[in-house]
Amino acid sequence: MRMRDKRATKRKRRKTNPLIILAMGTALILAGSWSYQLFKIDQSMESQKSQLVEQKKAFITENDKLRKDIEKLNTPSYIEQLARQKLGLVRKGEILIAPKESEATP
Repeated sequence: MRMRDKRATKRKRRKTNPLIILAMGTALILAGSWSYQLFKIDQSMESQKSQLVEQKKAFITENDKLRKDIEKLNTPSYIEQLARQKLGLVRKGEILIAPKESEATP
């Protein structure tokens, strides 16, 4: 009967192969390294995403301002105002009175 007990204990007790332990350790180290790299890449992408969202908001604001300027520039009253100020144009029958330019003293 003792023989059976010894065989049973031998069967239960297995030797672990050092190569398996080495392979498992290497796999764990690689998995940890890759996870860390993925974590860093994720942080970088989140940072870039937030910068791009801010840039998008700035572009939307600028785009809205430019659309309002376009609408303003297309109104007849603003076109007339620009023609009077920039080009010195007058309506028919109006007389343009320009201020006298002063001479610069040396």
